[in-house]
Amino acid sequence: MTVAKSNDFKYLSMMTMNTNYGVMYQVRLCSKLGRKTIGVGADKIQALNLALMIDEEINKQVVNGQPVEIDYLKALVKEAQEALKVQKTEKLRLVKKDDLHILWDKYVSFHTSIGVWEETYILTTIQTVGNLIKRCPFQRLEQKNQVVEWIFDDSTRSSKTSKDRFKLIVAAIDWNSKTDNIQRKWGIDYRDLLSSISIKSEKKTNTTCDDDREIDIFTVSEVYKILHALKNETYSRFPGKHYQYFKYIYFCWLTGCRPSEAVALKWENIDLIKKRIKFCEGQVNASGRIIKKKGTKTVSVRYFPINDELQALLETIPHRTGYVFLNAANKPISQKGLNGVWHTLLDAMEIRYRIPYQLRHTMISYHANNDYPIHKLAEIVGNSDKVLKEHYLKLDIERIKLPEIIKSV
Repeated sequence: MTVAKSNDFKYLSMMTMNTNYGVMYQVRLCSKLGRKTIGVGADKIQALNLALMIDEEINKQVVNGQPVEIDYLKALVKEAQEALKVQKTEKLRLVKKDDLHILWDKYVSFHTSIGVWEETYILTTIQTVGNLIKRCPFQRLEQKNQVVEWIFDDSTRSSKTSKDRFKLIVAAIDWNSKTDNIQRKWGIDYRDLLSSISIKSEKKTNTTCDDDREIDIFTVSEVYKILHALKNETYSRFPGKHYQYFKYIYFCWLTGCRPSEAVALKWENIDLIKKRIKFCEGQVNASGRIIKKKGTKTVSVRYFPINDELQALLETIPHRTGYVFLNAANKPISQKGLNGVWHTLLDAMEIRYRIPYQLRHTMISYHANNDYPIHKLAEIVGNSDKVLKEHYLKLDIERIKLPEIIKSV
């Protein structure tokens, strides 16, 4: 283990606090970053290494011109602390050549080398599954039933998502068995196990579509409670912390665009006279790296009409050049930065957690089931008629008059 020293840090300093439970450690960001603090536990060596991780992440964000989001840093620390807890509870044993994480690394290394995966896929899905495998306390191929139980026991994931994660693990094992890294029987055993896993059917409001994300929509009431809380900073500890995301979230709700499209949107692609928006770019933060892509997921260019309330929203944004949505630091909005606020907000409001992407599914679902022409809706949201009919129609949602509903914020 690398042990950091207190003088290794560029953007923060270490602090100690005497509490009833003993000495606790905190990191304090430098004055340029607002001197905010993050708790890093009671173990000095662990605290120093967590501080080093925070410092390196801040440096990465500064170099890439990204805003430094305190909520994201806190989430990073929490994830690292949880991983350390898992490590401490595991029994010490020798790593073997057919351990799951070794087989996974071979699978990923080969497929990365031949260029069959896009960079965003590697930095998101593949890295997520890789981290999951490293945390798994069951690494032996013989422990396949324990692996499945451990993956599906995580209540923060849906059953479908857990099965999708396991499906990739099975693909890695099957590939290793076909390339003689392990016996062929393991590929067969794990494929049979995967086929035996059936997911209980859920409500009709839960199906799958766009980007293989589950459709798990909000109610209109929930959407407007969220918008109201962001606008009025009902649950924000610091001025401007939540409001900076209000117009971005409101825009995503009104247009049903993908978050990557809203983040990448520039004023040059908004025509307030012709009343239309041109979606032609995407921008995502994949493991700390900003990846920009020309075109949308389904087409190179998509136009969206600007109605009165969307026009009114856009006219409240003071600047008219560069990125449309900027955060409190006057930098392009960060979906990663929003995630921490989103968690905090939904928890405080006691609204069941769903990712911000579900605003897109919610907008499409309500319009599809409230007499908006399907072919026109498909065109403006960047999906096909077939997808809308198969995944969005006849969901168990209330019928509403959308033009009245979306004027109320």
